[in-house]
Amino acid sequence: MDCLGPSLFAVPTDFTAQLPLDVGLRDTTSFDSFCSGRNQELVDRLKATVLAADDKKGNQIYLWGQVDCGKTHLLQALCRLASQQGCSAVYLSLADAQQHGVQWLEDVDRLGLVCIDDVQAIAGQRTWETALFTLGDRVREQAGSWVVAGIAPPKGLSLVMPELESRLARGLIYRVLGLNDDERCQAVRIRAQQRGLELSNEVMRYVLNRYPRDIAALFELLDRLDKASLASGRRLTIPFLRQLEASCGEGGVE
Repeated sequence: MDCLGPSLFAVPTDFTAQLPLDVGLRDTTSFDSFCSGRNQELVDRLKATVLAADDKKGNQIYLWGQVDCGKTHLLQALCRLASQQGCSAVYLSLADAQQHGVQWLEDVDRLGLVCIDDVQAIAGQRTWETALFTLGDRVREQAGSWVVAGIAPPKGLSLVMPELESRLARGLIYRVLGLNDDERCQAVRIRAQQRGLELSNEVMRYVLNRYPRDIAALFELLDRLDKASLASGRRLTIPFLRQLEASCGEGGVE
């Protein structure tokens, strides 16, 4: 892997200007803050793409799974780990593809690690599919690592280019498994601990019984509870949650 310095996006100066401002990593995305659950093998394999210094051939991994199963978190955590190891990396979400031209994908093959998210967003668009296919070839030629994520396996993406489907299926393919209730609790506890919050078992059960259980919604709820707790100077208890709910009406905690 090409190590160009400690910066998150350690890239040539003529390329830096092409990077959009919204490709930065969320502060909370790291492997330490990810509840691996049944995805431990995948997490270990992703880490190895950065930490296995004796692997000079590059790696290709494709991740797929339902929305909010953790794909984006894993890609950004991998970029963060690469940065910590002093290696060049970039995270790009193709959900933003229409805001940019296909030149957005040019030159990123010069980096040691390229993480592409939301590949389903460009399915059926031959120009974008061609650009992504070309990028994959260039990354392989540069012996870099390429990690791509989508909501379905390559055959289920409805791609118009069979060559791109074959390219995405050529490396390792992992399904990112969603969390069960115990794992959701663990994930929320990890996030709470990062914020200096303590959540009792009673509060966790109360939240899971009354609010949506997808992890993104739970994290958003935790953010709101954190702000409410700081503003009031009160701990997160069931009476406090009930008071917040009463003050917010039917919409729940705001």
